[in-house]
Amino acid sequence: MILLADVGNSRIKWVGCEEDEFRLRGQARHGDESWTELATRLWEELPRPARMLVVSVAGPEARAELSKWVRHAWAIEAEFVVATAAACGIRNSYTEPERMGADRWVAMIAARALTRQTCYVVDCGTAVTIDALAADGRHLGGVIVPGMRLMREALYRETRQIPPEAGEVRLFGQNTRDGVWGGAVYAVASAIDGITARMAAVGGPGPRLLTGGDAGTVLPCLEGTYRLEPDLIFKGLQVIAGV
Repeated sequence: MILLADVGNSRIKWVGCEEDEFRLRGQARHGDESWTELATRLWEELPRPARMLVVSVAGPEARAELSKWVRHAWAIEAEFVVATAAACGIRNSYTEPERMGADRWVAMIAARALTRQTCYVVDCGTAVTIDALAADGRHLGGVIVPGMRLMREALYRETRQIPPEAGEVRLFGQNTRDGVWGGAVYAVASAIDGITARMAAVGGPGPRLLTGGDAGTVLPCLEGTYRLEPDLIFKGLQVIAGV
């Protein structure tokens, strides 16, 4: 088994890959636990993997603690993926490739493997990233906007009359909590629709791939056609691992 892990800003997800299939999987939100405690809770009962590939945007502390746990528990080294100038048929547009988020890089590697054509990759998480990939594998560039939770938290933090209450996603919100929740979702949806349309007008038509923890929430509010790929990061890690 190869263990593939996606360590994001707000949640960690993992799958166990055997014979090109995801046979085990799990996820958890980051809480008050240390990274060591979280790894123990998630992985202590798993069989020892032959390899572990990780994409992480959670910072150096997470990388250090998870690496130590994996080394101690399984006597293997966790392989943390970083963005490079080129890999797996795609070329990075950044002048400093290592400054690109590893999750964006891995998602584009997966998109390239899945489509082999011009495409647009939308990852809806704590932040929303939208990247354009040309048919020849060139990364044309992308944008980063706040995700739904960050939008809501900004309103709660900067205003006194909006309490942090859960609401329903409604276009016509008839109370403040629904106005905030619907506003955040429709703002993200409008950004995705508008930006991908503008990108396609320049870069050419192509499929729009949608992934990330909030993808399922925003999808019903999108006007364009999108291909939902909840395992896009894991598929990219598979490509990198050569399985």
